[in-house]
This record gives sequence, structure tokens and C-alpha cells, in this order.
Amino acid sequence: MFMKKSTLTTILSTAILLMASACSGAGSSENMVPLQDAWARPGIAGGTSAVYFVLENPGSQEEALQSASSDVAEATELHLTEMADDGTMSMHHQMSVPIPAGEEVAFEPGGLHVMLINLQRDLSEGETISLVLKFKNAGEMRLEVPVRME
Repeated sequence: MFMKKSTLTTILSTAILLMASACSGAGSSENMVPLQDAWARPGIAGGTSAVYFVLENPGSQEEALQSASSDVAEATELHLTEMADDGTMSMHHQMSVPIPAGEEVAFEPGGLHVMLINLQRDLSEGETISLVLKFKNAGEMRLEVPVRME
């Protein structure tokens, strides 16, 4: 018994898509990076804001947050705020942030944060903004972040 060409094409296409999904790691719990308590500070157009959260790495290998992006800012960067010995605070751009296996990393006021630079509009308490985080192994994570006061 012979199958119609269209039926065979559909079956083969479905099989290829299923194999590609299985190989990509998408949906694999090993590649997931759980995120908790995400929030962003209010801000005014032309100014800056920051996004905070806690990342967990339940996997067995180190992960790294490589970048972030948001349509509400001209630039979105990973930053670390540090206090010098003389008591002055300074911010340093981070090319990536390692997340050791089995540990968590907090992005919080006075420490690591995602900096939103040159806001394209006001960010008001009670609304949400879109943020995309890009990880070394887990790929991209898209989320909606509430804007609130600390």
C-alpha cells in the first residue's frame, strides 16, 4: 500500500520538527534558569531605570547571563554597583554574569542589576515592561516585569 505524497511529506515534516525540538534543549529542565521576584524601578523618559530579580541555576554546569534587552530603553546593560574603600559608589558594566551550578545570583539595589538607559517613555508604578534575558546555555527568556517602588 502506498501513501499519498502529501501525507508522507506531513509525516516526515512532523518527525523532523519533533527531532529538532528534542535536540535543541528547549524545554529541558537542565537548561532552564528559574527567575524570581522580578521588578523594575519607575523612571522618566530620557532617564534611567533598573531591573532586579533572583536567578537560580539548578543545573550541574555553570550558566551565564550574557545580555538583556528591552524596547523601553535605548540601551540595556548588565551592571554592578560597588562601594570603594573611600565610601564612593561606582557602577561597572558587566560583559556577562556567571551563575554557578546549584547556586543563585541576586540582582538587587546596590549590587548587580539590569540598567535601562535613555528610557523611551515614562515607566509608571503598576505597569509592566518587556525584558529579554539571553543566557549562555539556556538561550533567551522573555518576561513581563512589573514596575514598582522598592
